[in-house]
Amino acid sequence: MIKITSYTKFGANLNMETGSGYSHIDFRLFSKNGTAAILCLFHKASGEESFLNIKMEKEGEVFKTSLELSSPEFEGILKGEPLYYGYRVFGPNYKYTENWTPGSKKGFISKLDKLNNRFNPNKLAYDPYTKELSHLHSDVSDNNLEMFRSNEFYFEDNQKIAPKSVFKINNDIEIQKTSKRALVDEIIGEVHLKSLTALSGKDNAGTYKGAGEFASKVKSLGITMVEFLPVYEFDDKEGIGNYWGYMPLCYFAPHKKYSFNQNDGEVITEFREMINALHKEDIKVCLDVVYNHTGEARIYNNNKEDVNLFSYALIDNREYYKSNDDGFYVEYSGCCNDSNTAGEGFKNLITDSLEYWINQGVDAFRFDLATSLMDTKTDASVYYDKNKSIVGHLKNELEKRGIKINNPDEAEDGVNLIAEPWTCSGYNAYQLGNFPEFFAEWNDISRNTIRAFSCRPRAIDFLAIRHVLCGSSHKFDNPKRSVNFVSCHDGFTLWDLNSYDKKSASTCGGSDWEICSSYNGDKTLRDKAIRNEAALLTLSYGCFMIQADDIVLHSKDGNNNSYNLDNQVNYIDFENLPEEKRGLSDFIKNLIEFRKKQSIFKDELYIKNMEFYGHLARVLPDILPFWTLPDMNFMSFTTNDGKDKILAAMNKGNNKVKFILPESKSEKNLKYYLVFDTKNNDFYKDGILYETEEKEKTYTMEPHTIVLMFIKEEQWNLLTYLKSLFKSLLRH
Repeated sequence: MIKITSYTKFGANLNMETGSGYSHIDFRLFSKNGTAAILCLFHKASGEESFLNIKMEKEGEVFKTSLELSSPEFEGILKGEPLYYGYRVFGPNYKYTENWTPGSKKGFISKLDKLNNRFNPNKLAYDPYTKELSHLHSDVSDNNLEMFRSNEFYFEDNQKIAPKSVFKINNDIEIQKTSKRALVDEIIGEVHLKSLTALSGKDNAGTYKGAGEFASKVKSLGITMVEFLPVYEFDDKEGIGNYWGYMPLCYFAPHKKYSFNQNDGEVITEFREMINALHKEDIKVCLDVVYNHTGEARIYNNNKEDVNLFSYALIDNREYYKSNDDGFYVEYSGCCNDSNTAGEGFKNLITDSLEYWINQGVDAFRFDLATSLMDTKTDASVYYDKNKSIVGHLKNELEKRGIKINNPDEAEDGVNLIAEPWTCSGYNAYQLGNFPEFFAEWNDISRNTIRAFSCRPRAIDFLAIRHVLCGSSHKFDNPKRSVNFVSCHDGFTLWDLNSYDKKSASTCGGSDWEICSSYNGDKTLRDKAIRNEAALLTLSYGCFMIQADDIVLHSKDGNNNSYNLDNQVNYIDFENLPEEKRGLSDFIKNLIEFRKKQSIFKDELYIKNMEFYGHLARVLPDILPFWTLPDMNFMSFTTNDGKDKILAAMNKGNNKVKFILPESKSEKNLKYYLVFDTKNNDFYKDGILYETEEKEKTYTMEPHTIVLMFIKEEQWNLLTYLKSLFKSLLRH
């Protein structure tokens, strides 16, 4: 069992003094450039002014104060009632003066100074370390103008409506552990938390509680590690909609709208119960985390003074964000701002929040646009260094706290880290294969190659396919670090990439470069392509990732960027599959179970023992130009791990290929057992004996197909001889 705790280095933490009977809440706020801070306490989330204001003391770069709970006024807190709070922070551009009152202009110098400070104590800041937000900005304002942004309201006090940090004493609990498994042994299933159960028909559809009750269904899909799109608190009404959650507001608070229990202070309890329910089914949980930018910082109307002031910008804009000398935010992330991941404040936040979620039972993390975390510069420039950045120090920092970080091939009690090894723009932003050895990495090369095998076979050569089969060992020092996938949340689903030639006109944004095809409406080719892509993914060395959507062939009607749609486009129906999808779904499920059962695909001998053949069973020369020949449409290979031996063959051309089964000419009594042929949905988990009358055993492949067989050597004995003799007599 895992002991769950809520303590964090900063933020609000309960301190029970041993033996004294006294309790107090310690408040700690990091602000390197802040000069004064006031802690404001509230009985309610909105509609009232603070009942107590405490000026905090600063030690070094941290503001501190404690709230004694011995007064009858605070008895409810010890009984589990929530307390609401926020901060007013002063700095070089807005200095603290005695007898300052909310709404006062005393101490004001500028909205933005030359060092990019944006302090404004008239705006209540929520705690970056809060475990819950009372409400969202969009719940009380359509455009933020009266609360945070505009010149007209800059000096107006917003405490009555501003979101508050919620403190509540929750009982520590224990969560069941999962089996020890290496990341390379997992079946990673990416899914949006609400979409997972939105169509369940239950009252708790789309919630943490609903996801916990859905654990057995997740297991039946073959998934062993569920990777949730962001569940950090975010504003779902931001912009034209923010369904996916990639605009985080705070890194310690679960998104409250995913909670079935909407009472303040209860969301973390429901989140923990979901983790426990999934763990009981031996399913690990991976969170998609977004540290490269926040959902706060944004400049409006090209006016550097017209910005959101929610939390980080109010507490220490210089420390939390990268800005140009002219005050505009740097945004290589493409999301209005870049986090200052090289600054001490954000480095603390990253490490501390990871520790917090690990202490809630989370098993792994996928880092969005992770190249941003390689940045070593705190100014507007960038310099990526995997050793000197937070990326390089993360393992040591967490292990100092007693947290084991596993390499992708380690099956230990520990946590896995997965990088999306690029960011949206900037020099040298693409870093595939360059992360430290303890990171697995999303492999877009494998994604594009697997897709191209079906969608653009003339544009892909067998050298690229060989690379993918070998875990992109030309890119990775340890090919088990490669996270192979065909599709993810960002882009077409598996069904749509084989049903559309371009994105739907209703798509908001979305890439035009998708590797996809409608095959001119040919459903036979479409179905073959889906099976081929799933088969190639299964045969690829490294980590296996699939969208939960894709196991049931969910379609988004050609929308390849559905980030803003909280509706049927994103909701997944796991129960009512159309007839044309049922066989394909079963084929994918069979592949998943086969991949889990057959350890050969994760054994290093899989690559080491590969032998590649042409259609005449001749070994292919290991000469680079040969592997890139444009008319080379067939390849087969054999390999073994000392226990199992397999044969895989691939025909990406438009014609049938009759090929000699490798090693069939040997003196050994070899038998070939067909597992699958992607010409149809048939699947034989242990293989079905393939027999042929020819002296040299052959197999004929249809165009655009992949075949997998077991090769087994049968030992000679009298029974084998008599069976052979009997078959010979029947033939003659």
